[in-house]
Order: sequence, then C-alpha cells, then structure tokens
Amino acid sequence: MIAWITGSGVGAALRGVCGLASRARVLAVYLSFSAGASVVGLLTTLFMIRHVAPDEFGRVAITLGALLIANAVIGFGADNLVAINKAKLDADGYVAFRRSYSHFALMTFVVGQIVAVPVWLSGRVDGLVLLVPLMALLKFFVTMAGIEYIMEQRAVAYGLVQLLTSIAASIATVALVLWVSPTAESRVAALMLADAVLLVVRYGLRPTVIVSWRFDREAFGRIVRFGAPLMVSVGPAYLLNEADKVVVAQRLDLAAAGVYGAACTIAGFMLTFITALLNTSVPKLMAALKDGRELPSRVAMRYAVRFCGLSIAFASLFLVAYTFAAGHLLPARYTEAIPVVYVLVVMMQWRSVYAVIGTVTDYYGMTSSKLIGFALAAVIALGGNLLLIPHFGLFGAAFGTGLGYAALAGWLMLALVRRPFSPNTV
Repeated sequence: MIAWITGSGVGAALRGVCGLASRARVLAVYLSFSAGASVVGLLTTLFMIRHVAPDEFGRVAITLGALLIANAVIGFGADNLVAINKAKLDADGYVAFRRSYSHFALMTFVVGQIVAVPVWLSGRVDGLVLLVPLMALLKFFVTMAGIEYIMEQRAVAYGLVQLLTSIAASIATVALVLWVSPTAESRVAALMLADAVLLVVRYGLRPTVIVSWRFDREAFGRIVRFGAPLMVSVGPAYLLNEADKVVVAQRLDLAAAGVYGAACTIAGFMLTFITALLNTSVPKLMAALKDGRELPSRVAMRYAVRFCGLSIAFASLFLVAYTFAAGHLLPARYTEAIPVVYVLVVMMQWRSVYAVIGTVTDYYGMTSSKLIGFALAAVIALGGNLLLIPHFGLFGAAFGTGLGYAALAGWLMLALVRRPFSPNTV
C-alpha cells in the first residue's frame, strides 16, 4: 500500500500499465495482419477444395510436409540463432553473422538439390521433390527477414510482409489453377513465386545478404555446433508433425489425407494466433533471459502460463465462430473434416506450451535436450497415430500429434528445471 502512495510507486504502476497497453497493441497488430493472412489462406484453401481433387490436395499436404525437413536441412536447424544473435550482437556483428548464415544456407541448398535428383529418379516419390530444396531456400530467407522484423519490434512491417505474401500466393494460385492446371504443381509454384517476390522487395535484385561469398570457418562452426543436434532431430520432428498425415494416407487413403489436410488448414488459424502471440513475446522473453536474474525455468513457467491463458481464450472464441460457419465453409465431400477441427484446435494448446519453453531452451543452446525431446515426442506421436487411427479415424490422428507435443513440452520443462543456473547463452 505504501508503494502506491509514493510517487515512485505511482510511476511504476503507470509504467506497468503502459507496458501492458504497448504489448497489447503489438499483439493486436501481429494478430490483425496474421488473421488477414490466414483468412486469405483459408479462402485459397476453400477455392482449391472446390477446384482441385482430394488426391491433388493430398499431394500438396505431403509436399509441404517434406518442406519441413528441407527447411531444417537448409538452415541446419539453427534459424533461432537469428533471433539470439539479433538480441546479443551489435549491428555490425549481426550483419556479419547474417551474411555467413546465408552463405551456409546456399551451400546446403546445393547439396540438397543434388540429393533430390536421385531420390526422384528412384521412382518412389512424387516429382515435386525436385522443387522442395528451392522452396526451402526461399523460405529460409523469408524466415530470416521475418525474425529480423520481430526482434526489431517492427510489427507493422512484419504484418504487411506476411499479409502481402499471402495475397500474392493466393492470386497466383487462382490464376494457375484456373488457367494452367488444377493440380498440386500450381499451388507449389504459386507459393514459390510469392516468396520470391517478397525477397526481391526485401533485399533487392542483388541481395546484400549473399554478396561477397566466402567460407567463414568460425561462423560455420558455430552454426554446426548449435544446429547439429537439431539436424539429427529432423526425422523425429517430421514424424511428430507429419506422422498423422502419412499414417492417414497409408491406413485409410489419399482422399482421407486430403480431407484431413483440409481440417488441418482450417485449424491452422489457431496456429496463427499462437505465432502472433509468440512474435509479441519473444523480444521481452529474451530480454528477461539476458537479464539473468531469474531461473530459466521460472521465466519459462511465467510466460507459459500467460501465453496459454490467452491461447485458450482465443481458441474458445474461434471454436464458437467456427460452429456457426462450419456448414458453409466446406462442400459435401469434405464434411468429414468439420468435427476433426475441434479436436485439432484443442490439442494445439500443447503447441502453445512448447512454443514458450522451446524458445527458452534454444536461447541457452540446449539443443541436445531438444533432440531427446523430439525423439520421445515422435515415438509417442507415431505410436499414438498407429494405435488410434485404425479405431478412431481422423480423430485419432489429431489426438496422436497432440500427445506428442505434450510429451515434448514436458520433457523440455524438466530439462530446464534440472539445468544449473547460468545467465550465459550460446
């Protein structure tokens, strides 16, 4: 009570209120632009549902799943180093790191493209595999640009980039599907075109991030040391995120995979909120970790509670709105996807927990713990899908993946609790 009476107490209280108001405005900016981009993406999905056969929709889902692996390979799983170094280094130091990391990505892209050719020639995979390394390279630079905007707290710039990229991809998708071919290739080409346009706008036709190429052994070594455990975790991470779709395609059929992919796309609107909330929280979260006055587990728990509370509130509002709109969103051949969305959104709350705890562990370079966590989560997700899908169909797929994320978040929190207290980062 005395603090509230004194001038300093009033000032602190006002600063706290202003800080909350500022964070609320930033979250509103991220969420509004992200929501706009998600609405555009949802409309594009609905357009494809009406103009593209379910098996072609399934090809898109599987290709984007393969892109998750390629993204990790191109950046060596170390893209969180962009945020960490942006927080730690001065301007010149960060520019040097960014250039070295971009050169590293170009090297891994060349290797990935070379590997993709014999994989395609084997005849066991879709021909779209040849485009996956280039898609991943484009996405690497898009991700790096986005992280820079986030760490600089340029919410409007980040939101505009996200929204305009989604609009460009949507326009290109409609044009290619209607006037070229209603196939998966049209959607993939549209996504690549939109990313390429964004990068030209962001970095120019002669991007400074890749000029003056040289082999920086020291920088490459830091990237490899940080990313090596994450690279090993690419397989488990793929199983965690894509086992549901793959098992659905194998145990049911490709059309069921398309229906499930449509449900995941609609439920992905929840991931939009989680991403927007994480973008708002990361600069403050890393500042609290850099300060080094609190145990990492305590910081993680505090932010996780706040994060999940907001995430659950948004999920409730989203599902209420979805209940009234679901019957108008999907045509008859996709109606099986309607109830699956509810389960997906509920199980996505475990991703909220992981989003916070995973950011903290990355800040402290705990990539080995993350590897173990992904392996454990992958086993649980794959086992859950194999056991549940035959009995519960698409509902089992949603539950299996959610259980995997619950295990991952729990393991990383345990690792933080057991970690000796040290304010040092990677």
